Amino acid sequence: KQLVTMVEDVVRAEHSTSPNKPMYLLGNSFGGCLALAVAARNPRIDLILVLVNPATSFERSEIKKLLSVFSPLSNNACIAITALLNYNIDNEVNMALSRMQSGKHPLEALIRLTNNMSSSLKHTNVLDKLPEDTLQWKMKLMKRAAQYANCRLQSVTAEVLLLASCDDNLLPSKSEAYRLQNKIPKSKIFFFEKHGHSLLLEHGVHVSSIIKCAGLYRHSRRYHRVFDYIPPSTTELKEVDKASIDLLFRTCPAMFSTLEDGTVVRGLAGVPEDGPVLLVGNHMLLGIELISLAAEFMRHKKVVVRGIAHPLLFPKKTKTWSEGHDFFDFLNLWGGVPMTYKYIYELLAAGEFVLLYPGGYREALHCKGEEHRIFWPEQTEFVRMAAQCNATIVPFGVVGEDDIVNLLCTFDGIRSAPFGKEIMRAYSKHLNLRDAKHEVIFPGVCMKIPGRFYYRFGKPIPMRGRQDVLTDRRAATVLYAHIKSEVKGIISYLLEKREEDEYRKISRRLMFMASQGFNTQVPSFDP
Repeated sequence: KQLVTMVEDVVRAEHSTSPNKPMYLLGNSFGGCLALAVAARNPRIDLILVLVNPATSFERSEIKKLLSVFSPLSNNACIAITALLNYNIDNEVNMALSRMQSGKHPLEALIRLTNNMSSSLKHTNVLDKLPEDTLQWKMKLMKRAAQYANCRLQSVTAEVLLLASCDDNLLPSKSEAYRLQNKIPKSKIFFFEKHGHSLLLEHGVHVSSIIKCAGLYRHSRRYHRVFDYIPPSTTELKEVDKASIDLLFRTCPAMFSTLEDGTVVRGLAGVPEDGPVLLVGNHMLLGIELISLAAEFMRHKKVVVRGIAHPLLFPKKTKTWSEGHDFFDFLNLWGGVPMTYKYIYELLAAGEFVLLYPGGYREALHCKGEEHRIFWPEQTEFVRMAAQCNATIVPFGVVGEDDIVNLLCTFDGIRSAPFGKEIMRAYSKHLNLRDAKHEVIFPGVCMKIPGRFYYRFGKPIPMRGRQDVLTDRRAATVLYAHIKSEVKGIISYLLEKREEDEYRKISRRLMFMASQGFNTQVPSFDP
């Protein structure tokens, strides 16, 4: 209780200086019990708890079972087992338990465990530095902390993010995460399938990224996708590069843009340097053009393109199974927001680069024979919002999906097949991509020997001073039709010009990179 009071004093002091801002408590193992206790005792303080394999499950832990068996046999064994809680060697516990469960005598498991522990701890002299009384006190402290926290779970009103290691051999962290989620209303779980108890010491675990992916990074009491967003860190960018390197290598995107005088050039020189900018263009199948586009803007413009996506791509996940980040996590890391005109306006008003696909999921999940076609609704709201925010509209087009994949079956094909509707319902429910108006299912595809992606950004259209668009619906409709026509023209231009690219096939690109270096930009057609 004294430890809880110490943490509580710090929390209350910080809250008094910034009463409208949330505070984050990161509790690892025993610290998870303290964090829960503080949250239960301070329901009016806006706390966000990040609990890493919390020790609230101590009474059901394997380490306690071992202690109950071995404590009468050897004091040194008790010390060695207890010291496991401080070291990332919990596989030894698993081996000892396996021997006991297979019928071996506990003494045999004890000898093996203590020998391995003595070898592991010899260099740290932990048995000399930590007296037996200290370690026994630590075990009692953990037991009391778990009991104290468990008795107050119903009082926890804070948001809780549970990071659970599925291979934790010291505590039953996986089952404990489920139990805590049932007890705590506002909780989410992030499972780590191949990690042990010392999760924060293991490679590839980035707590800040997980907090952002879970939508828990905020500046006030409510999370706002526009104002609470922070760009990807260097570590997160490396993760994105690692995940996208194969696609970028296969497709070798060629980017072109249009200068103010109408000249088409290689690269993004024709795209404005400063926002607000509204990029308006066409989707390819499954939105496979997004990764290359976002990566190029980050690499050459040093800006994050904030994508507008269908609300179904922002499910309210309470559990995540992932060794890395899934598609939905990347969408959050890269600042994606659900399609609402309010969000578009707020992004443009904040001076952001905004990516809008008027064709939406209809283009991303198109049918056979509809490659490189656009399906735009007759809605001109984005034109008026761009004028209201003095933004610059940049129409763009992208082609190349037909050089990458073959479309085997689509939404309509699956729906008309035997049991097709049932399959779609089950699949949509599994992905949590379903609402009252839409059934969503991804089309069946097979990969081809890869060709190349081609992007072209059209001549920028400044909207500053375009009051006619705001007051005259006809003027807005005319401009909307012009932008739509520009995108169609760019697509036709790219389809025609790519025939002139001698490096369209991957075999030619590989030969070029082998001779010039794999980091050398591969040439394309002359614009």
